[in-house]
Amino acid sequence: MRKVRSYALGATILAVALVLAACGSGGSDSGDDAGDTGDDGGSTASPASEMVLGGPPECPDRPFCIPGLEETYGIEFQEFKPLDVGGPLTVQALENGQIDIGLLFSTSSAIAANDWVLLEDDQNLQTAENITPVVNVESNDSTIESLLNSVSAALTTENITELNGQVEIDKESPADVAEAFLEEQGISGEGESGSGDLTIGAVQFAENQIVAEMYAQVLEEAGYSVKRQLDLGSREIIQPAIKKGEIDIAPEYLGSLLLFLDPEAEATGDPQNNVDLLVPLLEQNNAVLLEPSEANDTNAFVVTQETADEYGLTTMSDLAGDDG
Repeated sequence: MRKVRSYALGATILAVALVLAACGSGGSDSGDDAGDTGDDGGSTASPASEMVLGGPPECPDRPFCIPGLEETYGIEFQEFKPLDVGGPLTVQALENGQIDIGLLFSTSSAIAANDWVLLEDDQNLQTAENITPVVNVESNDSTIESLLNSVSAALTTENITELNGQVEIDKESPADVAEAFLEEQGISGEGESGSGDLTIGAVQFAENQIVAEMYAQVLEEAGYSVKRQLDLGSREIIQPAIKKGEIDIAPEYLGSLLLFLDPEAEATGDPQNNVDLLVPLLEQNNAVLLEPSEANDTNAFVVTQETADEYGLTTMSDLAGDDG
């Protein structure tokens, strides 16, 4: 005690100096660990907080995209870059390093071609996205239903991925790829007695255009006069046009369409659940849902192998880091 008392004045001066130094340095007393912490002084920043996400312009409003990522995974990205719907702009931006993570589709040929890493949706945010024809109710008839259902019956996740590669990588036209597939599968509208004018719409990415071309070609063979609008921006354009009768037919995706029509809907990974919920909603939209295909093209968040290695990413939860 005497020793402490004898140096009381010196200790007081030293304590004041240490407090001032601490205030000047940001108030951290963690020594060498200070450089490892984030701005809050207590936790490491998540990988996502340092990354730029690229995807469709409507991503900030879609339940499966930014709002869902925040709610389900606690993920907030440094920046969002609006690009396209699973298309060449997103692919190019990921290739060029303009974005760190891209929202593509699980059947995109670019994923395997570039050895990119598709992050596992380990909290099951995404829903069943089976490719399915949607038809304006006033345009629909038994011939249209029969022919489009035959196309759906032939589509699988595996073969649509291969067809996507023929357009995205081999640079064949969607029309030629569709024609070859229909011939291979023995699907034809010849011998049918269809008539009237139809407009078929598609969003401007390979898969949607290929399937829309399949619809158009079998219906033309059946006797319909078909107009194509295959470079539309999103379902925000297509679905109101179907309701008005400006577009008669479009290939759609179950889960995304359901959440577009009702953001509060209980969309799941069960296709039949999504169909059951969609049918009454489409009735209000002056449309009918035909038979879903087996082809399930879910939303896929993709990073390069380099980014996956840098941050240790294999799942979506990994993007949230230790705080997720």
